[in-house]
Amino acid sequence: MKDQSSPRSGPAALLSGPGGRVVARSNHPSAPPTSHDPRALSSPKSEAWLDKARSGGVAPRTSRASGLHRASGRRLGTLLVAAAVSLTGCNLVGFGTSPSLEPVRTTTAAPGQAPAVAPVACTDPTASYRPQGPLPRAGDLPSGSYVQQIYNRGRVIAGIAQDTLMFGYLNPLNNQLEGFDIDLVRQLSQAIFGDDLHVEYRVITPGQATQVLRDGTVDVVVRTLPMTCSGWQQIAFSSEYFEAGQRVMVPKASTARGIGDLGKKRVCAAAGTTALENIASAPSRPEAVGLTDQTDCLVQLELGRIDAISTDDVILAGFEAQDPNVKTVGPRFAALPYGVGISQAHVDFVRYVNALLELLRANGTWNTLYNRWLSQFGPAAPPAPRYRD
Repeated sequence: MKDQSSPRSGPAALLSGPGGRVVARSNHPSAPPTSHDPRALSSPKSEAWLDKARSGGVAPRTSRASGLHRASGRRLGTLLVAAAVSLTGCNLVGFGTSPSLEPVRTTTAAPGQAPAVAPVACTDPTASYRPQGPLPRAGDLPSGSYVQQIYNRGRVIAGIAQDTLMFGYLNPLNNQLEGFDIDLVRQLSQAIFGDDLHVEYRVITPGQATQVLRDGTVDVVVRTLPMTCSGWQQIAFSSEYFEAGQRVMVPKASTARGIGDLGKKRVCAAAGTTALENIASAPSRPEAVGLTDQTDCLVQLELGRIDAISTDDVILAGFEAQDPNVKTVGPRFAALPYGVGISQAHVDFVRYVNALLELLRANGTWNTLYNRWLSQFGPAAPPAPRYRD
């Protein structure tokens, strides 16, 4: 894996530009601000293509497509993987130049220079801090609160994904961030500022979520972030806003039917994630392989360097939309409830976000967002909030 101390491992900032297009800032010290114009790229099926893309070479271009389904079109999915690989060479998202395939030991991501906090008692990882009354009006925020500090700054800073179909991805056809998680961030901006334009997006890898909250790089992480008791020892979470589950993806030709059939097989997930911990602790004893991002796992599966991927079922559904040569098998073997990640230093802001989520459940906005991005999974209701106080 890439050394997290490298300056290239930091999150990239994505700001809204004219017409809603994304303006990306690389965090590499020598890189000036740049407007990213993504290309429609062919699928990275060959190692030579990958090596060229990761080294910053020019990949083949294909014509732009039109009339695609918002989240499930195969061509859009293929473009997304290719764009993610291409962005790696541009140092925009802080990935390494070549993912390590060495098995990793599952450890908690290294904390930033955050002040020490008292351990949080946790018996139910989905239990958060109760809102203190209804959501305040935009701009009329509690004096001295963290949300007022965000308002005074003029933007909310959010850690997000740019490669996760249906939740958070940079659409290479229109250069806009889209997905359920992205819309939640926009709802947060709407609540604080009265419109959804006051957002600075920071593209992070799954393993960076804890550190960017603890060191104050971002205000929130909205990135398919599972709520766990071990996570509560380092950060805080909002109430649950979606429940995913962990399943397994294998090549179409594989006879594996689930995690139980993958003993001693190389099974991949993003480094520093609950999914990787669940692979390592599976009774069948698969060989856990951690890469910088889950999209790297899909590329390595295509190249035959790993035997399977195991991560959130909704993420695997996005992979199936990208690659017709893979399949998801077996039942869920672990629950992965999603919450908004927030620093433990800002419990008042956790309560504010939970008041917003209460409103989104009550006024039908959650259902609207679900139907916009996730309707392929069938009818659903928002998870009922649970509170620890």
